[in-house]
Amino acid sequence: SKARHDLTLRSIKREIQAGRDVAYWLDKAYAHLDSGLFNEADIAEVEELAAAYYDALDKAEEPSDEEVPA
Repeated sequence: SKARHDLTLRSIKREIQAGRDVAYWLDKAYAHLDSGLFNEADIAEVEELAAAYYDALDKAEEPSDEEVPA
């Protein structure tokens, strides 16, 4: 149903935005795509959030100018 779709998408997006077990929720989103609950547009939204999360992690792990030896 539309209500199930909307609530499921909303909850997955919220968990990813909060950084809680992003890989798990991304996998759940793909499972919902396979089952027909989600469509490609839904997955694009979820992938965008997951990519932003992982980009932020990568950036946080990069050494700053102060940490690089001269």
